[in-house]
Amino acid sequence: MFDIKENLKKLPDTPGVYIHKDKKGRVIYVGKASSLRNRVRQYFGSPRNMDAKVRAMVAKIAEFEIMETRTEMEALILECNLIKKYMPKYNVMLRDDKTYPYIKMTLGEEYPRLLKTRLVKKDGGRYFGPYANANAVNQMVDLLNGIYGLKRCSTSFQLEEKTYRPCLNYHIHQCQGICSGKVSKEKYRESVHEVMDFLSGKKKPLVGGLKEKMNQAAHQMAFEEAAYYRDLIQAAEAILELANSPVAKAARKSAEMEAREGAKQELETQKLERTAYAGKVLREWTGHGTAEKDSRVRIEAYDISTSNGVDSVGAMVVFTGGKPLKKAYRRFRVRTEGMDDVGSLQEVLYRRLSRGLSGDGGFVPLPDYILMDGGKGQVSAGEKVVTALDLSIPVLGMIKDDRHRTKALLWKGQERDLKTDRELYRQIGSIQEEVHRFAVEYHRNRQEKRVEGSELDRIPGVGAAKRNALLQHFQKLDKIQKASVQELMEVSGIHEKLAMKIYEYFN
Repeated sequence: MFDIKENLKKLPDTPGVYIHKDKKGRVIYVGKASSLRNRVRQYFGSPRNMDAKVRAMVAKIAEFEIMETRTEMEALILECNLIKKYMPKYNVMLRDDKTYPYIKMTLGEEYPRLLKTRLVKKDGGRYFGPYANANAVNQMVDLLNGIYGLKRCSTSFQLEEKTYRPCLNYHIHQCQGICSGKVSKEKYRESVHEVMDFLSGKKKPLVGGLKEKMNQAAHQMAFEEAAYYRDLIQAAEAILELANSPVAKAARKSAEMEAREGAKQELETQKLERTAYAGKVLREWTGHGTAEKDSRVRIEAYDISTSNGVDSVGAMVVFTGGKPLKKAYRRFRVRTEGMDDVGSLQEVLYRRLSRGLSGDGGFVPLPDYILMDGGKGQVSAGEKVVTALDLSIPVLGMIKDDRHRTKALLWKGQERDLKTDRELYRQIGSIQEEVHRFAVEYHRNRQEKRVEGSELDRIPGVGAAKRNALLQHFQKLDKIQKASVQELMEVSGIHEKLAMKIYEYFN
């Protein structure tokens, strides 16, 4: 028998498709998700926020099945295909032929527009479709309007008499701005014909142009811009595939394969360059390390969180290849209360490096670079520890501006402005935000434990050992407050009489 609760625990945090079935094994609903874990669990939570249709469907779910995909777009394609295959009862909008949308080019207008419509009229317009997925149509219309800057407003312009003030779409580069009189009718019509060619299955001109822009951006190391064009290429391919165009797919197979392979290869190149970028910059600046290791450098960042020297904690996060290595994160309880941030950082770094040098498996290997959240004082403190342990590891400071945002890197008294290097700014900013988040989270947990512990200390018979046992068992004070006598007796060292005292104290 299918155990829904147990299978909910096994759901992955990945894109994919989920299939709900009734007790007879019939498919009643197919859906897609960017995170299968989060989306599927929503169906089995509180029904108060569900509409009547969803509640009725959930009541009939006896089991579910999932299919993981690499991307959300792949999940969208798979969802559409499965809906067409199973025609599920609750996917009404996707199986009702009367709701299928079309894409219309308003050729009857002087400057044609690209629109989504559900009505086909004899009005001189060119219609494409019908399509099986309304969401895909919306994405396709937005994509093509954005790439070609087609006119989006319904205003009629008398450009022979005067020009008009361009709207917001022109200023954000989403429209060519024909109202300004700077775009000829012939040039605009060329864009219109290219769009219609794409919708007819002739994909190569559009994808080829995007691919050229992507390669140019990647060559100039403008990786975010290159990634933007890569995403446009993938979206164009996947959306047209998903839209289930009536035009035979075989006629455009060759162009699709070429563009997909080119985008994939370029993506891998960009990924490698981005992975190695921070390591490359730090190596060239500090003279530490080798080029071969740029994409595998281990960067460790440290931060302190405290409340006037009380409950001070230290946090260490690790990044390798530009990505967080969360299993290597470490937390430290600062042993000397009242110590300032600089002294606390010294203590934490010394304990970390000493344990690594002693061969402690949880602290191996040692870092290639150490980043301190702070300026000269923090960097100097870190350098003293490294020198005392006879190590050669560059220690750099992550400096913030007046708005508490990442500003620069500090090394050997020199500042490197990150605002002039977009990729380095992104990577260092992510590291600084992550170590700060990790430190604050641990500090907050410590404070909560202190407050919860002081409340339990007021109960006669509950000493430090029993207090810690209760907190370890229930995790939170509110769970202890709600526990029954029998549940309290499950905690090691809590006998019936004491359990009754605790219960009566909170109730």
